[in-house]
Amino acid sequence: MSFIKFDQDFSGAQFFVVREEDCGDSFAIGAIIEIPSCGTYGHSFCVFEDEEQAGDHAREYWRDYIESDPREAVEILGAENLMQWALGRPAGPGSRKVNSLEEWLDLYKEDPSEHFEEGPFEIEAIGENIVKKLGFRPTIAYSMG
Repeated sequence: MSFIKFDQDFSGAQFFVVREEDCGDSFAIGAIIEIPSCGTYGHSFCVFEDEEQAGDHAREYWRDYIESDPREAVEILGAENLMQWALGRPAGPGSRKVNSLEEWLDLYKEDPSEHFEEGPFEIEAIGENIVKKLGFRPTIAYSMG
């Protein structure tokens, strides 16, 4: 058994026990940690070396999503927004309006919290065995729900 400690409370605690087998599902620039003892059903966190990597992950997630399922992407983004972008006009779902799909994707690099359910949570301490298993030392986490 090991642990992870956040800088703020999540679900009534900052310190969570984590089993090595609950760390994994690594992706290009981060990993998922499952915390079964967090809340009634447990919780998943995406962990990253830094905020920049979290932003890169969120941007790539949406780029891949749009490329893999364009019809669903039109539903999510809205045909009106896509038309406005095609005309070079400001539009977009979310908190800010931009002039293109690329600019919209770049917003996730600026503020990855738009992609995740909650966070960011700074990681104040983490077990060395978890760092070894992940292959990097995470400093930031976002809730996956």
